[in-house]
Amino acid sequence: MKRYIYNKVRTGLGLMLGILMLSSCLKDQDDYFSESPSERLVNTMQHVKQLLRSAEYGWEFEYYPHSSLAYGGIVYTVKFDSLTATVACSLVPDSTYTSYYKMTNDNGPVLTFDTYNPLLHYFSTPSATEYEAKGGEFEFVVDSIADDQIVLYGKKTRNTMYLRRLKAPADEYSEKTINIFDHFVERFTGNIGGVDTEGKFNLSNKSLTVATPTDTITNCFTYTDYGIRFYRPMRIGNATVQTFAFDTETQQLTCLDKGYESITLQGVPFDEQTMALKDYEGNYALRYGTNSSVRVRLELNRIDGSLILSGLSPMYNLQLTYDYDTGDLKLSPQVVGEYNGRTVYFVSYATDGGHVWLADDASFTIRWNKNKYYPAFNFQATNPHLYNCDSALLVMVYTNEEGQLTAAVMDDGAWLVNNSPLIQNIRSLTKVRN
Repeated sequence: MKRYIYNKVRTGLGLMLGILMLSSCLKDQDDYFSESPSERLVNTMQHVKQLLRSAEYGWEFEYYPHSSLAYGGIVYTVKFDSLTATVACSLVPDSTYTSYYKMTNDNGPVLTFDTYNPLLHYFSTPSATEYEAKGGEFEFVVDSIADDQIVLYGKKTRNTMYLRRLKAPADEYSEKTINIFDHFVERFTGNIGGVDTEGKFNLSNKSLTVATPTDTITNCFTYTDYGIRFYRPMRIGNATVQTFAFDTETQQLTCLDKGYESITLQGVPFDEQTMALKDYEGNYALRYGTNSSVRVRLELNRIDGSLILSGLSPMYNLQLTYDYDTGDLKLSPQVVGEYNGRTVYFVSYATDGGHVWLADDASFTIRWNKNKYYPAFNFQATNPHLYNCDSALLVMVYTNEEGQLTAAVMDDGAWLVNNSPLIQNIRSLTKVRN
């Protein structure tokens, strides 16, 4: 019994000593920080805001939407004042929009772009066909702060992103970045860390596949004013690389990472049988029916790597996706606008049987003729065994007075192609030389 009491007393003294030591530590911490946690957070948010405003030319914002990094990286340039952010996309000339921003507290400092900006909200704005948008976001948790760089992460995706202080005006940064984009290569060869390496770029989603004798590595990247920067460092052989300068004359990629500046890779340009994304841009004749055509234009959407077809009607454009492996384009049913409260769809249609399809895989594959100088693209059903589509139709979908989902053929002349909602027997896109 005495031994038991002794042990209890000893244990109690130990607990009291621990509590006293913990109290002492907490008191030391309180003494160390002259401000409360909430005061420190407010001061941090104010410091970030002052830092954002202090950049003479603004900031390079390296932004990675989507949890799977499906679009690679996009660089915006952002100039902050006390209330607004003036934003441009480094790959889109003359694209400047101003909107509001603020610093908020959500268990830490958060940079929020809280009013609509067509550029910053491009990947986070839902639509009738993309109710979760493109996996983007507009709230970014501040992770670390330095004078020339602020590290952030997406509140939803947790993707790491960066704000880097610009050293020149935003339009100069954009001009150099577009020049890199327009002259970039399809692949490269070289030696990294003592390992012979080949890499192939997918420029539509800004990704890279690297093949070594023993491994295959995938990564994504963003364009910069000097070359490219990968989302994550790549360990190949005895080297870890992430940032490369690109020489548009020699088409060489030179590593900029400390200790690996001697690594130079030789870029390989697109050959005559392979079109770069920018090669698709131009004027085309869309041929359909027996002998009908309409002049259209393809333009590259440099933000997400899609192609925009305009010219069918002043009321809407179509979005085409690009298969980088085959060089083929894909045209799927899609929402193209609103009309008197009704959703307007461009849908696939079968002349034989009069079937209408809105499903994404009821699409057309637009197959390239492999002639880079006189390109033509022939239309064919992507899945003919399921959807024998040969035409396209413009329809309006709405809920009628009985609460039923209803479709009607578009009859407003401003939306029609050659006065018809039907583009019958679509045959080809042929490039027109001006």
